[in-house]
Amino acid sequence: MADRGFEIELDRMFAAHPDFPDSDLFAGQVQIKMNRGLTFRGFFIGGLGVIGGLIGGAQILGSGLGPRLGALTAQSNHFMNTKFADLAAAHVLPGGFAVNGEIVWMSAGLAVVAIGLALTRAIREI
Repeated sequence: MADRGFEIELDRMFAAHPDFPDSDLFAGQVQIKMNRGLTFRGFFIGGLGVIGGLIGGAQILGSGLGPRLGALTAQSNHFMNTKFADLAAAHVLPGGFAVNGEIVWMSAGLAVVAIGLALTRAIREI
């Protein structure tokens, strides 16, 4: 037989305490303070991101990346017109099919789309 005094003591220890009369007001004030902090942090972090992006963009433009990309494009066009076009026309493509930069970029774009679809499928499976 259980001790009635022990049960009363347990009920008293684990009973739900009544809410304070101002508990809703207190919870609202805490929520306002938390939201104010989140809004400030969001704007602060976003502002720092914009500043960092502007600094990075200025450094990229100042480093002469544009002319380097232009030279790289000219070199790749020369390579495409001479070596790769002859190789692809002789071994890969059907006869009479001209190879130019558009075909290569289209193939690269389709490869990127295929990789994106494969990643989407893999993420969905996880």
